[in-house]
Amino acid sequence: MNAFSIRQGELPGRPGYGTALWDFVFENQVEQLSQQLRAEVQRVAGGDPRFTINDIQMFPQENGILIQLQITVINTTNAEILSIFFDEQTRNASYV
Repeated sequence: MNAFSIRQGELPGRPGYGTALWDFVFENQVEQLSQQLRAEVQRVAGGDPRFTINDIQMFPQENGILIQLQITVINTTNAEILSIFFDEQTRNASYV
């Protein structure tokens, strides 16, 4: 969650840490943007070796983007849904 809350390049000494998703929040939601969002979510979440992503769903909202990840924790078989809302007004990512 920390990586989704920090804009890429904001953490001193770690320019690759964080996400560029905040650059996409204000864009029109077209298919090409959807592919870029998916790739960015995969990149950021791929930095955590404790789980794998099975599916990504995105839902544009009035004041942000809701992203639902179906994840499986390594060494288990149970899939879980992780919902993260990217609020463009507060510039925060939060679990819902």
